Amino acid sequence: MSSIRSPSTPSPTKRARADASIARLAFSPTRSPSSSLRRSNTNVSPKKQAPTCDFSTPRPFDYIPFSFGAEFEMIIRPKADKFPAAQLLSDDLPRDASSRRKLRDYSLTIRHLVAGVLVRNGMPCYVYEPDDDEAPDYNKWHVVLDASLSRKHEMPDHFFPVEVVSPVIVADESWTKVIDKFWSVILEHFELRRDTTCGFHVHISTRRGNYTLEELRMMAKAVVFWEPATKRMTPWSRHDECLDFCKSNILADVPVNDVLRTDGPLRGLVTAYGNIDRCDRDAIIDYICPDKYRAWNFKPAKTGGSGSIEFRRPPGVVDAKKAKHWIAFAMTFVDMAIQFNPSALADHLAQVESLHTLYLADFEQQFLECAKRSGTFAILDARLRQTDQPRYLHITLMHSGRLAWLQGFDRDYQMSRNA
Repeated sequence: MSSIRSPSTPSPTKRARADASIARLAFSPTRSPSSSLRRSNTNVSPKKQAPTCDFSTPRPFDYIPFSFGAEFEMIIRPKADKFPAAQLLSDDLPRDASSRRKLRDYSLTIRHLVAGVLVRNGMPCYVYEPDDDEAPDYNKWHVVLDASLSRKHEMPDHFFPVEVVSPVIVADESWTKVIDKFWSVILEHFELRRDTTCGFHVHISTRRGNYTLEELRMMAKAVVFWEPATKRMTPWSRHDECLDFCKSNILADVPVNDVLRTDGPLRGLVTAYGNIDRCDRDAIIDYICPDKYRAWNFKPAKTGGSGSIEFRRPPGVVDAKKAKHWIAFAMTFVDMAIQFNPSALADHLAQVESLHTLYLADFEQQFLECAKRSGTFAILDARLRQTDQPRYLHITLMHSGRLAWLQGFDRDYQMSRNA
């Protein structure tokens, strides 16, 4: 669980002070370099106003438009009327584990079917094998087998796991059409099944490729503060209590957690931000992202890397609407994070009795304002806090304790008959 938590429910008076602080918390409207966070003066006047961001101001920033890459993890089955030859092969598959080789061969066949239909619809694509000598070509779509996805649906239903990776896509005015076309082709030719092992990963990079050191610092500080809030926007099945592939950036095993734990959540933020200001590029990344299995994976932004930051929290998607929502969500947060002004925040931390109230209530307001300004507001789902719809979600690989945790929120979470 996050170390940034309110130790108790604030009194009405304290909550009022917290709400007043929330109203004053804002982003910097300029691109001036940020200074290190300083310790808050407990005598700061409650009337002091932090700088506000004018979202009507034209965007002068040189990091947009963003570019992104998407990794779609799916459990699919070819439609019989679209692939009669494949249906004949499917009919010949074993109904039990008697022939793993036939299942492996058919799994490869499905990957080639996916690549083939994308190519025929004007989307260059190929099947990539992880043991290939060459790195993937990110100018094309490619289809791979992800070993982390459930294979429990192969028998008896003949749904197979695949991962489809997009090329690098410039997020200009046409990017949504690319996603719409991809999903139109996939849904025309394949049936899909939702499973908790499927995720949707979005890589975001700037138009320059790499983030500058200053942008990376701003991103790191925003993630340290708001990662718990971004987690709340994802379904329960994507939280740390259920998965090991998209863990919090401020958990106990992350270096930044040391100061959040020892100095307390408020003073710890000030210390953590000072540490981030003193770190170089790679040290910042190691400080908040010790491995790639974090909600916000900074590893590709290391020196010599691809330059992107990956958002790994979203669940697997089965249509264009949800895919576009999470891509827009990731881009909006990165845009919002680059504008984050921790110096303004530091002036108000001492007045806030409930950090939990601050980072959750303020996050949605600031996030939606940034989305309106950046042009992603209309693409986001109206329900910013997404749910699982557990009646339609297959759970095939999950420890009983994790399932019990989910059932504490909704009894409709149940193990699949294929588990």
